[in-house]
Amino acid sequence: MGFVYFVSVLLLSVISAVNSCPPSDRAALLAFKSALNEPYLGIFNSWTGNDCCNKWYGVSCDSATRRVADLNLRGESEDPIFEKAHRSGYMTGTISPAICKLDRLTNIIIADWKGISGQIPACITHLPYLRILDLIGNKISGPIPVHIGKLKHLTVLNFADNLISGNIPPSIVNIPGLMHLDLRNNRISGEIPYNFGKLRMLSRALLSRNMISGTIPSSISNIYRLSDLDLSVNQISGPIPDSIGKMPVLSTLNLDGNRISGEIPASLMGSSGLSILNLSRNSIEGYIPDVFGPRSYFTALDLSYNRLRGPIPKSILSASYIGHLDVSHNHLCGRIPAGSPFNHLEASQFAYNDCLCGIPLRAC
Repeated sequence: MGFVYFVSVLLLSVISAVNSCPPSDRAALLAFKSALNEPYLGIFNSWTGNDCCNKWYGVSCDSATRRVADLNLRGESEDPIFEKAHRSGYMTGTISPAICKLDRLTNIIIADWKGISGQIPACITHLPYLRILDLIGNKISGPIPVHIGKLKHLTVLNFADNLISGNIPPSIVNIPGLMHLDLRNNRISGEIPYNFGKLRMLSRALLSRNMISGTIPSSISNIYRLSDLDLSVNQISGPIPDSIGKMPVLSTLNLDGNRISGEIPASLMGSSGLSILNLSRNSIEGYIPDVFGPRSYFTALDLSYNRLRGPIPKSILSASYIGHLDVSHNHLCGRIPAGSPFNHLEASQFAYNDCLCGIPLRAC
């Protein structure tokens, strides 16, 4: 009886060891945890025991290999631990290079903790299976790892709302499946890589509120799937490439708050699929292209704070829809076309021009 009991216990311990995560993964997670301080929610209280695949908060393992595959730690969540505390998360510390020892990771989400600082470990580019890298909403500083292009399986790269500096590494264009790139609200400088258009799978490129300079690469128009391009509030100069307006699925283009010059390409107004176009607060000159037609459908069209001259083109009346229009603070002159979309707009949206007249401004 004692022998049978001993064999049973031995078998159970062997099965448990087989089904547990490797000790090396557990050690890497504990080293990662030791570099962080989370004082309010106690999300790391579950990180106990030998099996990091079993109910460790935010940790998921591959069912076949028992290797750690996902690390999902969000500081804003509907998880009961947040609802019970009646607060969002706050965490300080740094992202330890120990995370790079989890070499089967597919997802790293360490988002919205507000106080995590330090740099992105350069070794993170050695994780061959990584698909999602999301570090939004922290205080991470330093550069984007120069070899970020080694992450060949990456589909989501989100470093928004941090203190990241330096340039956009040229190697980024070597990520063939990248679909979502979000670098908003950082301190990134330098130019957008000239061959940015190699990112053929990209659907969203959000680079606003940085210190990016140089011109808009014409190669961007090669990104067939791009629907949302936001380069606003940077230091971008030069003209808008005409080819941008010919992109087949681009629906949102925000270029406001830059140093863009030249004229508005006619392709942006007439036959494009744009529904949101914001060119405000630049140095754009010339006339508003008189090419509006039934395919012109804008929920928002903002051309304010530029150097535009001449009249508001009459063809704008043939647009199928214009929800919001702002042409204030330019040098426009002449009669405002009568009818939709102008019958629901306010005087402030036409103010501070040279000699515009008609409803909703003074009579001509």
